[in-house]
Amino acid sequence: MTDFEEYIRQSEPGRQQKAYAWRTAIGLQAVDGLKPSEYLKDTARKHIEGEIDIDEAQKLIKSYYQSKSVRTLENDLFANHSWYFRNALVRANYRNAVKGVEPDMKYLVRFFRNLLLGENNELRNRYMVIDAPEKWKESVDNATPTSSPTSSTNQLYTSNTNIRKLVSAIGETPKSIREILELLNLKDRKNLLESYVMPAQANGFVTLLYPDKPRHPRQKYVLTVKGLALLSSISKQ
Repeated sequence: MTDFEEYIRQSEPGRQQKAYAWRTAIGLQAVDGLKPSEYLKDTARKHIEGEIDIDEAQKLIKSYYQSKSVRTLENDLFANHSWYFRNALVRANYRNAVKGVEPDMKYLVRFFRNLLLGENNELRNRYMVIDAPEKWKESVDNATPTSSPTSSTNQLYTSNTNIRKLVSAIGETPKSIREILELLNLKDRKNLLESYVMPAQANGFVTLLYPDKPRHPRQKYVLTVKGLALLSSISKQ
């Protein structure tokens, strides 16, 4: 996950968005102790730096996992749903101000919740189509997993109300302390840091956008991959 921090800290918005999406996609594997392959990381770096486009990245990932001699759930999920994975990365980066469309991480999160938590979220490309016909749109039932998560869910869960509120407030977009105070309707900065931010950081749900420079003038808080998974769980309740 730290491989992408430098890209995220860069000022170029395009690279920041790509790096954030790839960090989420690859970092979610670490939640369950899976080690992301160097091949996948290298493919991500090439896409972020513009050496290959998203379609080329999708083809490289698919061919890589299809070439594996030992079949595993991880290999099969990437090989069988590489097109979904490709489109999920696009939706995690796509913004259209005219249509009011913002980057959406939920499709990537669903992919990795299937992989890590044993869920059966439907991975259908048509759900990601903007302004799709009504018959293509996702129903409420399909948005809910059809099987119970495995014990790995415990790594993503917290009963701490303040952490859950903070995760919901930050969402998928980096937020400053001032923005978080407003969203939570709080006025005491010290209380926010001690009762919300510090516990969330200690439990791995939240991190600094510029971790090496705590006093950065544009410092904000972002959800970690663990935080994004918790956000997904909260939104389904």
